[in-house]
Amino acid sequence: MRLYLSAFLIIWSLTSKAAETLPWWAASAEEVLQAPCKTQRPPTAEFMEQALTKLPGSSQSRVLHGISFKNENSSLLQLFADLHTYDLSLRGKPELRFTTSCTRVLCAMKELYGNSEGVQLLFLLKQFGFNGSHLRTTKASAWSASELNEILQALQDYPLHLYPVVYNKRLIHFTRGQRYSFGENIIANASMEIFDAWNELPFGERQQTLLHELGHTLAYRQRLDTSAEWLAIGGWKEVQKNFEGHNYRDYVLEKPEKAVSEYGMLNPSEDFAESVVAYRFNGRRLLAQQKEKYFFLKAKIFANQEFLSEDQCKATMQLP
Repeated sequence: MRLYLSAFLIIWSLTSKAAETLPWWAASAEEVLQAPCKTQRPPTAEFMEQALTKLPGSSQSRVLHGISFKNENSSLLQLFADLHTYDLSLRGKPELRFTTSCTRVLCAMKELYGNSEGVQLLFLLKQFGFNGSHLRTTKASAWSASELNEILQALQDYPLHLYPVVYNKRLIHFTRGQRYSFGENIIANASMEIFDAWNELPFGERQQTLLHELGHTLAYRQRLDTSAEWLAIGGWKEVQKNFEGHNYRDYVLEKPEKAVSEYGMLNPSEDFAESVVAYRFNGRRLLAQQKEKYFFLKAKIFANQEFLSEDQCKATMQLP
């Protein structure tokens, strides 16, 4: 979860002299934008639409959410169905139903979401496994085309073979104009919810935020951020606490000298997400200062792909 400076900074600076020399983020917005193989633009509308029309699959006629599709590619039909399958927040609600004269998926997507946004959302699900539809969840607003372009651009900064991390995982903009219960200055969280504060940031910080939250997603598949190996590498100790009769698990950073950023000192999950960003966008510093973390991420997340120079990583950037 990304926050602006808060009481955490005061707490951490008091508990660790090592924290005084750490940056707030493991890779600043400027370092992200200047990193080797930083994606410079999102995939073009033409590329995305062509990629979707060339998907393998048989021709089928099928009724989905009230729409009668005729002679449509089975892969596109499945994407449309997946895109509109409710997440847990709407479990038990009636199925979404649409009214349209469209008989093809791309036509329906453009009518429902917009000419650009419909294609972007379908491509986002197909290429990266993220569901950006505001219709299949609560407390979400529609994405704009420019916002989706920034998301697609950031997603390309990690190797394409990592996707999907979790297929059909939501990636939504929280309802615009509504405050989040945990604090109005929250920019985004590990559940891949983006808030109004994100829109107020400069472009580099918006990219940095997305890439940090993706670091959380990369941890979830194998629960790496709370694994015994990660806790040992990061200098964390698991402790049991009790609040009002309820036991819960917490973590103490016993070796603050192993932290990669002040924000990463909050807990092992933030430490992991910050380390992922450091590996991808500030690899030389991570390798010099935290070799164990560097080689853990190299093996467990990045399949031995490194990003220390353009020559090392340019082959992973496959989209135009």
